[in-house]
Amino acid sequence: MNNIQIALCDQCEDYIIKLASYLMEGANANFHIFTSTEGFFTDENNYDVALLSEEFADVGNFKPKGMVKHKYYLSENQEDMSEDKIYKYQSADKILDQIKELRSTYTNTKSNDGTSKLVGVYSPAAHELQLPFSMTLTQIYGTNKKVLFLDLEEISILPNLIGSFCERNLMDYLYEISTGQEQIDLSKYVKSYLGFDYIEPFMNPTEIGEIDEETWSRFFDVLSTAGYEIIVVLFGRAINGFNKYIQRLDKLFVLGKPGDYFRKSQELFLDYIERSNTEIELENVLLPMSAGNLSDGAYQLEELLQGNLGVFVRKLLQDKMVENYG
Repeated sequence: MNNIQIALCDQCEDYIIKLASYLMEGANANFHIFTSTEGFFTDENNYDVALLSEEFADVGNFKPKGMVKHKYYLSENQEDMSEDKIYKYQSADKILDQIKELRSTYTNTKSNDGTSKLVGVYSPAAHELQLPFSMTLTQIYGTNKKVLFLDLEEISILPNLIGSFCERNLMDYLYEISTGQEQIDLSKYVKSYLGFDYIEPFMNPTEIGEIDEETWSRFFDVLSTAGYEIIVVLFGRAINGFNKYIQRLDKLFVLGKPGDYFRKSQELFLDYIERSNTEIELENVLLPMSAGNLSDGAYQLEELLQGNLGVFVRKLLQDKMVENYG
């Protein structure tokens, strides 16, 4: 398979060289750097992808020779969320996440033995860190594996935290599945963030209740053959057929809060699992932190995932045990 051809175009030589240096690490691609619009205009080569700053946008549309299959535009406006627009002054890993052709070359370098492991996260107390916890868990799993994150909360702030909004979300994907199509292009729905893939969650709080048990069943069947080694599923409300899909999990993290009121809901859920004869590895987790004391007034998601919460989850996975905090 030939390497994909990438054109990186920006008049700031220092910026584009630094970006290219980062993207070259581990990418199965050939990079071509252009710092003058004249050089790109007269170039006759074909490219799979071109990353164009504002000065190169018109040139890319009127090149007399040489074809570009997919153009991405580097924008200096952080508020511009339109498709194929990438904010120029963000971290290089976030830029990589938005270039799907490059993402796939990085993903293919990770091991994949053909098996799929399902890991669930559920919080009877609706812990405010259930989403960051799940994302941290997914990121750690994704260090050397191909991992997908699914946020099944009926109201999710995932797009707001990441700062990226997709035209297609989980509801669109489930609709395609419900029509009975044999081949569904998952890549249309998948985006990447900090080393793991995800599908944008539901947009409206009522949508999740509209999905019947049969569609959920086919959904999990399709994902099991999608090539991911680990799929992390954050359950919000109980979806139709909840008990059946809990039984399909290899492991379930049950998140609780300190205090008798929250502890009671934790106990009731664990009792429900026992009464339903569900054979599953359970990890009862009492998080010793909250969203407020991690953010210090500035809710930066990367700080949450890589700070105290990240340290806690890494220790949890390494020790295979939960510490109780009073």
